[in-house]
Amino acid sequence: MEQRIQFFKNLRDKLNSVGVGFCTMKWLHQTLYLHTGDNHSCYHPGPRQIPLEEINIDPSALHNTSWKKQQRKAMLEGQRPDECSFCWNIEDLPGRHASDRLLFNSNDWAIGEIDSIASKPWDEHVNPKYLEVSFGNNCNFRCGYCGPHASTMWIEELKNHGHYDVTNTSLNIDFLENGTYYGPKDKNPYIDAFWKWWPNLRKDLRILRVTGGEPLMNPATMELLNVLDKEPAPDLTLSINSNLGVSFERVERTVKQVEKLIAEKKILEVIMYTSIDTWGPQAEYIRTGLDCSHWERNMLEVVRVCKQIRFMCTFNVLCVTNYQSLLKKVIEWRKAFGKESVSLDIPPLVEPMYWNINILTPNFILYMDDTIKFMEENSEWFDDIEIHKFKRVTELMRNNNVDPEKIRRGRRDFYIFFTENDKRLGTSLLDTFPEYKDFYQLCKETYESF
Repeated sequence: MEQRIQFFKNLRDKLNSVGVGFCTMKWLHQTLYLHTGDNHSCYHPGPRQIPLEEINIDPSALHNTSWKKQQRKAMLEGQRPDECSFCWNIEDLPGRHASDRLLFNSNDWAIGEIDSIASKPWDEHVNPKYLEVSFGNNCNFRCGYCGPHASTMWIEELKNHGHYDVTNTSLNIDFLENGTYYGPKDKNPYIDAFWKWWPNLRKDLRILRVTGGEPLMNPATMELLNVLDKEPAPDLTLSINSNLGVSFERVERTVKQVEKLIAEKKILEVIMYTSIDTWGPQAEYIRTGLDCSHWERNMLEVVRVCKQIRFMCTFNVLCVTNYQSLLKKVIEWRKAFGKESVSLDIPPLVEPMYWNINILTPNFILYMDDTIKFMEENSEWFDDIEIHKFKRVTELMRNNNVDPEKIRRGRRDFYIFFTENDKRLGTSLLDTFPEYKDFYQLCKETYESF
C-alpha cells in the first residue's frame, strides 16, 4: 500500500508541475451522449451541449468543443476548473486520498501522454484515447437516481404520472420539447458526425466503451460490432455497459459475437461493465426492473465467455446499510471464478442530492466503518485500491463539507421523492430499508418546515 501511495504522490507532483489543475482527461477521455448532443470529460463535470455549427465544420468537435478547449487552457495556466471540483474536494481532504484525477491519469493510455499534452497548444484538436459513447436512451430499467435523459422508461412514467416536485430539474421531460433530444427514429446529426469522425478517431482510440440507456437494446451497438467485423481495430479494447436485465438469449448472442471478434483478432479484447449497488430486495428497490437472480444468470454467462466483468457500484444514500451483502456475493463469485474475474469500482454519487450520502445523519458512519472492517478482514478477496476507494467514500461522509442548506433541501427532496416513488410503484422504502425509519422521519419534518 505504501508503494502505491508513493506512486500516486509522484504522479500528482508530475501533473502539478504542469499545473495544479492539470488533468489529461480533458484531452484523452470523452463521454458522448449522441441522443442529446452532450459531452464531458471525465464523468464528474456536468455534460455540456456540443454546438452543431462546430461539428458541421469538423466532426472531431464532438470532443474538441470551444468550451473544453477553454478548460484545457485554464489547466495549462495553473488553474483548477470549477467543473472538476469533485477531484479538488478529494485532494483537499485530510490524509492521503487518491482522487479520480490520479486514478484516471495512472492508466497506461494516459500516463505516457502527460509530457506530450503539456507541450501542445491549448486549442489543438486531438483524438481521445478513451471514448464512452451513448447512441440512445432506450432502456428497460428505471433506476431511482437516473432520469429521462438516460432511460425511456423514465420518459414513459413522467408522461403518464407527471413530474416529481424535487429540486433536481432532470426529473422532467421538458427537454423533449425545449432542449435537444433525438429519439430512436429521428435523424440525428450527432450520430452522423460520429460516423464521419470514426475513420480518423479509430486510429488513436485505445478503449471504446458503449453505454446507454441499455446498449444491448440499441441497434447501433450491433451496427458497431458489424463495422468492427468488416473494419478491424486489432489494438482496440471494446467495453460495453449493460444492466444485464435483457433476455439471457440476447446476452448469449452478444457475447458470442464479441468472442468471435477476439478470436479473429479484429479487436484486442472485450470488457463488460454492469451496474449493481447492493444486493437482494434493496438492490431491486434502487434499480426498478432489476431481478437479482436473472441478473446473476446473465452475469455468470458473461464471466464464462469473457473471463471477467467489472461492477460499477454507484455508492448512494441507500447503499450504506446493506453494502456488505454485495461484498459477500463478490467473494462467492471470486472463489468460483478467480479473484480477477470480478473487479469493483465504487464511485460516490454526486447528484441528485436526495440520493447523495452526505444528507445522512452521522450515525450512518457506523455502517461504513463496519464495512471497512469487513473488507480488511477479508483482504485476500479485496485488493488495496478497492479498500482505499471505500475508505475514500467514507471520508467524504465523515468530513461532510456540503453546504447545510443544500443538505436541508436534499432531505426535503428525499421525503418527496421516496414518498411519491412508493405511491407510484407500490413499494415501501421502510419495509425494504427499516434502518432508515428515523432518517425518513427527519426528512419528513424537514419537508414540513421548509
